[in-house]
Amino acid sequence: MTIKNPRKKVQNLNNAKDARTPVLSAGFVNHQSTAIAAQQATTPQNMPKLEQVAPPVTMITNQAGYVFTGATNPTKRFAEQLIRDRPDIEPSHIYKCLIDHKKYIAKYSDVLTNEIHAADHYFTYGVSESRELIRPGLLRHSQTFKNTHEATLFLSSAPRRDGSFVYRCLFQSQKISKNLVYHGQTEIHKMVRAIFNCKELIFSRPEHNETSLYLIELAKNIGIKVTLDYDDLLLPEHCEYLGHVRSSDGKTVEHARKNIMGKSAFLLYADAFRCSTPVIAEAMAHLSKPIEVHRNQIVPAMVLPKQQCVEKLKNVTSRKVKILYLSGTATHKKDFSIAQGPLLKLAQEYPDRFEITFLGNTGTHSNPIELFNTKVTVISRVTFNEMLSIISEHDIALVPLEDTIFNNAKSNIKFIECGSQGVPVIASPRDEFVEAVTHGVNGWLCESQAEWYSTLEKVIKDPAVIARASLKAREAVLKHHLVSVQ
Repeated sequence: MTIKNPRKKVQNLNNAKDARTPVLSAGFVNHQSTAIAAQQATTPQNMPKLEQVAPPVTMITNQAGYVFTGATNPTKRFAEQLIRDRPDIEPSHIYKCLIDHKKYIAKYSDVLTNEIHAADHYFTYGVSESRELIRPGLLRHSQTFKNTHEATLFLSSAPRRDGSFVYRCLFQSQKISKNLVYHGQTEIHKMVRAIFNCKELIFSRPEHNETSLYLIELAKNIGIKVTLDYDDLLLPEHCEYLGHVRSSDGKTVEHARKNIMGKSAFLLYADAFRCSTPVIAEAMAHLSKPIEVHRNQIVPAMVLPKQQCVEKLKNVTSRKVKILYLSGTATHKKDFSIAQGPLLKLAQEYPDRFEITFLGNTGTHSNPIELFNTKVTVISRVTFNEMLSIISEHDIALVPLEDTIFNNAKSNIKFIECGSQGVPVIASPRDEFVEAVTHGVNGWLCESQAEWYSTLEKVIKDPAVIARASLKAREAVLKHHLVSVQ
């Protein structure tokens, strides 16, 4: 079938149920991080300007392959942009990197009838027609690339509101003066062009899907350094310690291992690794590739002004202590069990001395406590900004974590988030929390249930200790956990 007017067909297929438009878990937009308002899509001042659309060319086929000549063919505009972006790469190689031409025209015979290269068809019409982007894979070539671009591209499989994107891409990018930051569900051509305009791709927790593979392989094919970034210990040999496995969330160790092994395929593509903690770095050392630790940090404007921290705690000794448990996901059921018994005992013995909020997908954590304490609030998952606001309304936060290698590999982001709002934490002594918390000064560390109960009892009977720890926690965040913005 010949497509006489491809744009008419686009209108009919925009809402196709079998849409195969490439996305990650959610797509990418250019971004500049400024404090808590890191969610707003704006153009960073230091972001390299992408070149304007170059004059279109035409491409004629001969037995030797494709020959590029000057002409006026609007379907060549996107590929021509890339040719202008990377003049060090032969145009024919660029086309080969974009799509598997032979497989694409074999699957869509109308493209062959129209005498248009698969890459030009796909990026002009095919993506809107829900056609499949057939990746060419890793290509053999003899070219020596001389890439002059200086930007670092931060890419994430996480959606914009996800903490993983905020901390591992948005905030980390501020350390580099020339950066591009992209995330979930932006059009494929924007992601592709960003890769052509960078020197290094830092991909945070790539999901095992065709789009992630395509983008990583594309970067490798045009001489872009590929660095994979991890903020959790996601290796097959440690699957039994994953939160959703330990919490009996319907996932077996075998299921988790199969999933992680799929994601581990990306490890072979990496030229280097980045991670959030030394434990992750040590666990990945056997892969024999360069690895750097870049701890999670926040931007300065996220920190609540000191006077607000002081004001909100002025009456803490004459009212109920406001306790917060923020889970994020339902995978912390096993972790919460550490504090559940002490909290239940506290609710029985001091029902009028505290109130508690459960934030996130906490399941039925609140049910037993509600039997004795009528002041229990449950809030489902919220945006990043809303989470910070809710934290700031409380006096202390709870971070119970089992003693496993997975939890010891976790960052102390809950200490940082809460401390930025003048809220000290009571936490399990996992590696990164031991590093950040000085017991009884800017927070508390508790291992056994007896320690959890005695600490909780102490802070609700003498809330003045919370006020002192509040400012010390905030001070620690300002001193040790702020991004140095370039």
